[in-house]
Amino acid sequence: MQNNQYRFIKNSNYNRLMSALAISSLLLVVTGCDSTMKESKPTDSVVNTASNPDKNKNNADAKADSPVDFIAADDAASTSDGITQVINGNNQFAIDMYQQINGQPDQADKNVFFSPYSLSTAMAMLYAAAEGETKQQIQKTFYYPSMDILNHNSAALYNQFNKPNPDYKLATVNDLWVQQGLTPNKAYVDTVQRYYGGQVTTLDFKGSPDPSRLIINKKIAQHTNQLIPELLPKGSIEPITVAVLTNAVYFKGDWKMPFEANSTYEQPFYPLTGKSSDVRMMNMQTDFGYHEDKQVQVVQLPYKGDDLSMLVVLPKSKDKAAMQQLVRDLSADKIKEWNNDLVTQEVNISLPKFKLAERYDMKGLLSDMGMPSAFKDKAKFKLFDEPLAIKIDDVYHQAVVIVDEKGTEAAAATAIVAVDASAPISQPVEFTADHPFIFMIKDNTTDAILFLGQVNKP
Repeated sequence: MQNNQYRFIKNSNYNRLMSALAISSLLLVVTGCDSTMKESKPTDSVVNTASNPDKNKNNADAKADSPVDFIAADDAASTSDGITQVINGNNQFAIDMYQQINGQPDQADKNVFFSPYSLSTAMAMLYAAAEGETKQQIQKTFYYPSMDILNHNSAALYNQFNKPNPDYKLATVNDLWVQQGLTPNKAYVDTVQRYYGGQVTTLDFKGSPDPSRLIINKKIAQHTNQLIPELLPKGSIEPITVAVLTNAVYFKGDWKMPFEANSTYEQPFYPLTGKSSDVRMMNMQTDFGYHEDKQVQVVQLPYKGDDLSMLVVLPKSKDKAAMQQLVRDLSADKIKEWNNDLVTQEVNISLPKFKLAERYDMKGLLSDMGMPSAFKDKAKFKLFDEPLAIKIDDVYHQAVVIVDEKGTEAAAATAIVAVDASAPISQPVEFTADHPFIFMIKDNTTDAILFLGQVNKP
């Protein structure tokens, strides 16, 4: 690894995410025809073995309980422009997914919370094996740049997010788990290892499906500080499983200016539908980045270190139509405009303490967003040397966020299961979030949106 692997940010005071953040992303790949699972030696890139989960339980437990051994990804060919392209794709996907979720018929009075970064990173690793129409549709849905730009600059972000920092905890880990005896495509494995720092381990999905699931869940739980204790539900690993691709990220930090606990008070919150109810509101009056226009108020709450922040976007009107219009008008360019227009001024902010826990069936959402081919028999993924016809069976996504006086804690998990196919003012601004609002946790250096949500009922 070259010494200049972080050169794209060497002149910036870039740290990393300053909230408590846990992301885990998971890709499962299975085949439904045992006769196609020809026995062969695994590729040389497969370095870890846990082929029998029962026999190797002690070894797996030891690995799960030990610190992460970070292996830097190859970001030698990354560029500032390339990183911008990857970030822009992530952010545009974030807006598309947010609008897609909000467009569901039963969504009107529900909260929204998900991690576009988790989804995009997980899919990027599967995208490396996609071919033909499947690849084209995934690319258009996730706004990926060309493969060489995506891989090299995803590597740069992976390395950056693993840089040690005394102010917070942040680490991301990728793993490829494969069925023992099968031969993963060497070019694909090399991509996962080289650009995503992926560790490759063999498991006996065919003979011990549920013990294999427990091993994977335990590692995900460890790397998300137990915030995602069971990413893979019972029955998700079957004897036809041939590979599982996982990504886990953990981050923890505090507000730069914590709210005083004694400032918390009860106040009515007015949801889009139904009656108001009292919620616990945090209050503070100090200088924040602030902007407003005819439609919204926008305030930026920095986390410790100033490199990560929460951007809260509050419609000026409590009417349901105001939030609906905001959702329709939301775009990556609009968010960039809000960021650019922030001006430091005194703000008297009242923000509810809240916890959101959301789960989504991404199969339908992603299909409607433009990648139905990946879920059909005609899908093409080249993960193995064996002629296995693979399609995505389902995509699961869960996300949790907790916001209180001290800071933010957030977790997200993605599971992709694949199967055989056969402006400023002089007086303090009043910012009282007593009705639904949008919020996002973003990196201030790159403006990458890591989490995006909407609070309808705190």
